[in-house]
Amino acid sequence: MNMQKHIYWRTDVKVEGEGMQFANVHVLVGYNQRSITDYQAMAAELRKTFPQAQDGELHCENVRESSFRKGFTLLTWNATIPRRTYAGWDDTDRSPEYRW
Repeated sequence: MNMQKHIYWRTDVKVEGEGMQFANVHVLVGYNQRSITDYQAMAAELRKTFPQAQDGELHCENVRESSFRKGFTLLTWNATIPRRTYAGWDDTDRSPEYRW
């Protein structure tokens, strides 16, 4: 399974709390069936790092525009989290190059 994990830090959103930052957290998988089971597996992967993510906060998407991720399955979660490096996750202050 081709899985990618990204954190997009939203420096344009002000938050309270030392060391905290609002972020868009994305898990992408290349070309699965987009079934409930697939999204549950993606949510389980996200929760390995962010166990506080609740089902009602997760969004299931499909990448529609991208130079190299078109058709990928996307799970998104938006939250205020500690700004630090998370093992296995790529992070940036830029916006994603893909659209859903």
